[in-house]
Amino acid sequence: MRWIFPASALSVRRYLPIYYLGRDMIMLTRWLVGVLLVVVSALPSHADGDFLEPEQAFRFSAKLSSGGVLEVRYLIADGYYMYRDRFLFDVEPGTVVLGAARFPPGQWHEDEFFGRSEIFRGDVTIEIPIVSGMEHGQTIRLVAISQGCADAGICYLPTTQTMDLMLLGSFGATTEER
Repeated sequence: MRWIFPASALSVRRYLPIYYLGRDMIMLTRWLVGVLLVVVSALPSHADGDFLEPEQAFRFSAKLSSGGVLEVRYLIADGYYMYRDRFLFDVEPGTVVLGAARFPPGQWHEDEFFGRSEIFRGDVTIEIPIVSGMEHGQTIRLVAISQGCADAGICYLPTTQTMDLMLLGSFGATTEER
């Protein structure tokens, strides 16, 4: 059996409701959709104000304790966490040599981006021994790179923070954050 359709029945335009609106109405509809898209894209997202800046979510401080150990501290805001494996520390000048950083035990977390990772919440203090190169009255610049996320689902780019430390006595120091 063979079906025979008149040519007008095969025209897709005939069955589209917009075909009956007319040219002026189509132009008006396109213009309104364009204006709506511009207005919606200009509105701030609801999430913009909900997240802290990295410096507020992960408050950084450091001091040089007796015995030549740098104590790096992060106060982590509620609802945020930091990755243990995303910390990196260095000092300037390069004549000062740091030992291996000592981390407290963290919590294990299953992360969609990094897999099973050890994280820190709340308050974390990391101890970094100064092996050699530090002299009385010398100022060093601690450079700390770290990364953290919010429980709500955003992760921050790695953040670099610096702090100047000066050796005053037998391994006691003043600090100035930059």
